[in-house]
Amino acid sequence: MAKEFGSRADMISGKIDEVSRNSIWREHCKKELHHHSLNTNFNIADPKSMPTFPEKPNYVMPNTRMNPKDLEEATQTLKEVCSIKNGELLPFEKHASPVTSAHELGWHSRTQLVKKHPMFEYSRNFCEITKYADAYYAMSGTTPYSRKDPGS
Repeated sequence: MAKEFGSRADMISGKIDEVSRNSIWREHCKKELHHHSLNTNFNIADPKSMPTFPEKPNYVMPNTRMNPKDLEEATQTLKEVCSIKNGELLPFEKHASPVTSAHELGWHSRTQLVKKHPMFEYSRNFCEITKYADAYYAMSGTTPYSRKDPGS
């Protein structure tokens, strides 16, 4: 393997004068900047499928709520950044006519064609503890399991 001029060994070698060493360094920087590019186009493909990490189980969040103006502003910013527009709308609300062959079946019918089978329907069942916790949260705005005193 032939030794290239301008390697790290040449940079620390005493045989090369300061001007040549500076020229080698300038070439290295130019090469690095040539291959470096900054991506300035930021998009979130689908905010509903964006992975989120939960807080630690023992982390206590303060009971603060966003005011409607801030909430609307944050929602608007998310909609601007999101690349999928009108993701919450149904296909017949987005488009005037069917786009795919799967849309053609039932496009003009707003009624459900097949009734839900009770075997596959799992409604939310509450036990006494969860009913109590829901009622407590609705009454006080905090869960019965959160700390009362932040110092303890």
